[in-house]
Amino acid sequence: MKHSKLLRYALFATVAIFFVFITILVTRKKPVPEKADALPAVIIQKPVNGTLVESVTISGYVEANAMIPVVPFVSGTITEYPARAGDFVEKDTLLAKIDDAPFRQQMLQAQAAYFAAQSTFERLEKLYKAGSTTQQNYDSAKAQADASKAQYDLAKLQVDYTEVRAPVDGTILIADQAVGGIGNQSQPVAVLADLSNQVVRLKVPEKYFDLFTLERENLKVQVTRPAEKNMYDDAVTLATIENIAPYVSPQSKNFIVVCRLDEPGERFRPGMFVKVQVAYKTYEDVPLVSLKARKMDGSFYIYDDSDSTAHFVEGQNFPNDGTNFIVPEEYRNSYIVMDGQNFVFDGQKVRIFEDAYESF
Repeated sequence: MKHSKLLRYALFATVAIFFVFITILVTRKKPVPEKADALPAVIIQKPVNGTLVESVTISGYVEANAMIPVVPFVSGTITEYPARAGDFVEKDTLLAKIDDAPFRQQMLQAQAAYFAAQSTFERLEKLYKAGSTTQQNYDSAKAQADASKAQYDLAKLQVDYTEVRAPVDGTILIADQAVGGIGNQSQPVAVLADLSNQVVRLKVPEKYFDLFTLERENLKVQVTRPAEKNMYDDAVTLATIENIAPYVSPQSKNFIVVCRLDEPGERFRPGMFVKVQVAYKTYEDVPLVSLKARKMDGSFYIYDDSDSTAHFVEGQNFPNDGTNFIVPEEYRNSYIVMDGQNFVFDGQKVRIFEDAYESF
């Protein structure tokens, strides 16, 4: 009886173990293969050969190299005012006419006084030569005639000054007077400038002092006037460095560099905002990639198409122009990760989000 009971227990245990084994086999999960779309997606491209220019860009404003305020030498009511802002005028062109009536009256008075003094002198001169008058009378009459002549000449000059004329060829920048206004020496009737001679005065940070002074002959300057978007192209001209200040301002820590516009044309005028690019080094036939491929620390990733992995390239001081940078020569023909580089690690398998492209 006891043997029979043990036999039943053993049979029950065997059946239970069998069912547990079957349950494990049925419920056990099969390993899931890694899906391709679970890999990080990246965009890649190859570098392109090109030229890169390292430069410094500084903002400034166009100025006329010489702005000439034209002021009248006499005061009075303006009777004519042909000056117009924007007009080009040649030397001696009439800009304003001041009422000359008071000055003509003064000239007539001075003329009469001169003629009288001259007549008296001529009469005394004859008497002096004849020995009929003294040396003192002769000298006094001569001095009076000379003084009257000077007053007469001054009066004639003042009449001439009532016509205010351009002292040089140039373009009228400011002409804010009007007929009926008062012309005087405290306010110019016009401001002239030679628009073929325009400059930009740059305030350059102190850290570039050696670059500008030691490499002056090798620097290339380009001035750009940004145009309104979707309306006109930017206006661009080359420029020549005319002067570099020999000192740095202790207050601003800047030094002044004056650049003369080579061909300002019609698109540049005094007062306009411009960006001045000073190029100091040029690299030709180098592999270039957009700066967006670099991470914050300057590093980037290359893509190995043989095993679909991304490989880390340590950040260095790669030359750049603010848009592209030069890839080391050993990666000239490599694929560069352009997007997705912030979500991968060195040696990780990745997938291509879209077909690699060859240019940018």
